[in-house]
Amino acid sequence: MLDATVLSNYASTDSVSWLVTTLDDLRTVPAVRSELEQGRAVGYAYLEHALDVVDSGGIEIAETAPEQLQQDYPAVQTRLDSGEAEALVAAHTADGTLVTDDGSARALAADYDVALTGSIGLLVRGVVLEELTVETADEWLTTWIEERNYYAPVDSVTAALPDDFED
Repeated sequence: MLDATVLSNYASTDSVSWLVTTLDDLRTVPAVRSELEQGRAVGYAYLEHALDVVDSGGIEIAETAPEQLQQDYPAVQTRLDSGEAEALVAAHTADGTLVTDDGSARALAADYDVALTGSIGLLVRGVVLEELTVETADEWLTTWIEERNYYAPVDSVTAALPDDFED
């Protein structure tokens, strides 16, 4: 279940299509779509890439997430922004993976025993499965850091690769 930051990162490097062709069963939630629309409306034109993929069905929207959040997860609703809250609930109810870089969402996902990854985790997965080169992953990461003010705990995807990874 993708949150807005992850989709925004990949949209900023024209790589949302890579996500769609590489990963199965990509989903997001209505609040994330709204956040992307708001971002586009205030001038982040690159978000159009993510919205196009969502609108074309390449990334499915878990339409029931807002109702599930309100009815069954009131504590989550008060602790996270709506996009992260809906994504967490949708991932939990579908026994899926939450894809977020938000620290609070990641901590709460652990409480609900929801599988987690983030923007960098998807890069690592791509490199390990040989669906992405280290050079391309690092180019995207550098763009996120330098042009989008993304906080990353590493400067290169190589720092996050498994110890037994051989390039």
